[in-house]
Amino acid sequence: AAEGARRGRGSGFVMGDARGDDRDRRRRRSRSRGRDGDDRDGRDKESSRSRARTRSKKIEGDGKRGASRSRSKERRKGGGRDRERDKDRRRRRGRSDSREKKRRRRRRRSSSSSSSSSSSSSSSSSSSADARRRRKDASNDGKTREETRAKLLATVTALDAKVGDIPGTKHSPHPTDPIGSSLVDDGKAGYIVSADGSHMTFFGGRGGSEGAGFGLKGTVGGDAADAVREEARDKRGMNAAMVDALLLHNKVKWRDETKPARRVHIGNVNPTATAEEFARVLETRIRTLYPQAVPWHYPLDKKGRVDERRAPGTRVIEHLYLNDKGFGFLETTALEDVPAILALNGVRVNGSATRFRRPKDYDPDANPLVRDGSYRDVFDGVFTKVLSDKVADSPTKVFVGGVHPRALTKLDLLEIVSSFGALTAFRCDEDGVGRCVDGRAWMEYEEGESVAAKAIAGLNGYQMRGKPLVAALATPRAQVSKERGAPRRYTYEVPPTVEPLLKPPQRVLALSNVLVRGGAMEDRAAATEDTLAECTGFGNVLSTHVPLDQGAEQGAEQGAEGLEEELDALRDTLFVEFARVETATIAAHALHRREYDGRVVECRFFPLTEYQRMFGKGFPPRTVEEKQAAALKMMDFLAGTAGSGTGRLAA
Repeated sequence: AAEGARRGRGSGFVMGDARGDDRDRRRRRSRSRGRDGDDRDGRDKESSRSRARTRSKKIEGDGKRGASRSRSKERRKGGGRDRERDKDRRRRRGRSDSREKKRRRRRRRSSSSSSSSSSSSSSSSSSSADARRRRKDASNDGKTREETRAKLLATVTALDAKVGDIPGTKHSPHPTDPIGSSLVDDGKAGYIVSADGSHMTFFGGRGGSEGAGFGLKGTVGGDAADAVREEARDKRGMNAAMVDALLLHNKVKWRDETKPARRVHIGNVNPTATAEEFARVLETRIRTLYPQAVPWHYPLDKKGRVDERRAPGTRVIEHLYLNDKGFGFLETTALEDVPAILALNGVRVNGSATRFRRPKDYDPDANPLVRDGSYRDVFDGVFTKVLSDKVADSPTKVFVGGVHPRALTKLDLLEIVSSFGALTAFRCDEDGVGRCVDGRAWMEYEEGESVAAKAIAGLNGYQMRGKPLVAALATPRAQVSKERGAPRRYTYEVPPTVEPLLKPPQRVLALSNVLVRGGAMEDRAAATEDTLAECTGFGNVLSTHVPLDQGAEQGAEQGAEGLEEELDALRDTLFVEFARVETATIAAHALHRREYDGRVVECRFFPLTEYQRMFGKGFPPRTVEEKQAAALKMMDFLAGTAGSGTGRLAA
């Protein structure tokens, strides 16, 4: 009974507390239904019931009444907490949805305001609030565009610096370079220590200034930039920032693809010359003397002077590197600038005649000018404006012949002849691919007679692919009028003094003006001995022949009739037979036009068959005696003594 009374009181206390909780819960539920609606309350009720069923399955009890009521109370309390948590979640979700709706409304307003600002009717009917909103959006758009441009420029500059720097180099200012007096505003000069320990000086803008030829009007780079702009104009949704980014991307791409075609190798550089001095000499020379060759850099006015107002501010040389070992490289701004640099071959910088040529890794097929078929026209147009192809007659006009036909190009021959000095005019007949057709050229040196004499002495007899060159003054007796505007003659003929050397070479040389007709026998013998000693220095001499002043020759006495007139014309000629044609050719170029005892020696090639027919010499040994005599003579020659020999090979 006591236990029952205790249990009854305990259960009554629990039930009363549960009824109070139920009343509070019903009041909150009614308020929630008023706010959320019947549908949401139904979902909450169903969810609470499902959670209660799930929770009741997990609870294990003994089936007692007090324990079941306690479990019901706990279930009701847990369900209330779950509903509060769900309501908080729904509130947060509603707030996020409202913020998203506001963002969408702002986007629609900004798009409508931008479209309305393009038309005058809608702009006149806009309110002050819309105007303020448009101004705010425009300012934000401008800031975004500027930020985008800044980021793109930083990216391209970083890429440009990464590509332009030489691996394994460190940059430091050179203590002797006049950095403050750079050639142009964006030009920079400095000093480089390469990884191999060699020292180089550089000139040129580094970073975003590279690739200035892309977009330069009047060049193929300008046409490429116009094509990119036209392509961007045809696409929808391309704003100014996107077009700028596209141009920057194509600029870097164009710079890297055309770099091998814009490079020029520099040779014979004075080690004391710096890159800035070298660039200043070349740039000043082109600007002052040949601005018409590069009008995209230096446009001219009506008076033929450089128009600074229309000048784009670019230069011919974009970068220049000089090594202390006597060579270097330069990069031009545009592809069309390379012929102007090549035409300056031989220009003197710090006393050295520099040489310009294409690098060894140059691939013509990768040149955009070659691909579009305009290379020849562009090259000739620029090259001839710097180096004229019309050589006027003058006492210092030089002729060069003997070049193997179609073996050298015009630039190859120009590189050879300009090693003595700069040229003012150069002419060479060439075919469609730039090769010399007939192996002849005419030129005029800038420094006149002094350089012309050195060039003739150096080029005459110079072996090129197994064939010696012939050089002489083309018109030594030409008269040049000093009056301004006087007509000048332009003739391109082979000088008569070098015509004998242009004939097909032979093993036999005929030397005139060495012997004097009617002279004493002692004088003729002495001249013959001197000539033989001179010829022996070039190579093996097989035989010589000295015509006699009186009587008939032995060949004529042995049955060769009708040779008196021919022999009479050869009385003062000395004949020398060499063992090889190459030796005879070298001797002919060395002895021709030389002076001997106050007389100018004339040398020409004589046919071997005529030499055999007229004098009975020049035949190979046939009999045993002749072969033995030839062997003895060769032994004496190798031993350094002069043997006489017998038979037909007797000298």
